[in-house]
Amino acid sequence: MTKFSSLPPLKKNDGKYGLLALLLLLAAGGLWFFLRSDDPEPAAEVVEPAPEVPTREQFAAEIEIPEEDAGPDDSEVDEPVAKPSRPSQTGPEDWDCRGTLTVAEIQSVIRGQPSKQVQTCYERRLKDDNLLQGSMKVLLTIGSDGTVKAVSVDGTLNDRQVYTCVKRVAKTWKFPKPRNGCVRTEAPFQMTPKL
Repeated sequence: MTKFSSLPPLKKNDGKYGLLALLLLLAAGGLWFFLRSDDPEPAAEVVEPAPEVPTREQFAAEIEIPEEDAGPDDSEVDEPVAKPSRPSQTGPEDWDCRGTLTVAEIQSVIRGQPSKQVQTCYERRLKDDNLLQGSMKVLLTIGSDGTVKAVSVDGTLNDRQVYTCVKRVAKTWKFPKPRNGCVRTEAPFQMTPKL
């Protein structure tokens, strides 16, 4: 039984024409490829590098930390220096401080700029040691004029660079004038990295 097809039967020269059509098609494709490659290529896009993101983006903008004291100004050299009334071996931490400041007065100062300065000291060091954490006690001797006369820092944080920075900034803090002389107080800080 013969199957019928809708196509006409093949003739002897049909293969030659098919091969010729294939060769013409390949030649046309090659010609198109070579002519297309002669067109000037579009300029490559200049890709701007992505702006560098700071490693610890969650921290607030840094607070200005005063530099170490470089010594007296020229204006201070001309003035006579008052001799302390106590022997030179005693420091402000040995003073008999019986003045008073309320807890609210002390906390209102500490919770402002000073806490931001302490946090900045800690965060600067945290960039080098991302596991640094602990508590810190800042012992302050506040003079009768409200300025910090002496600072000592202790705690479980136990990082010399942070302690030095905190001592430096604490000497710039200004409290209300205590009643009846100087005041000794302690300001606790808990230092943990922000997640």
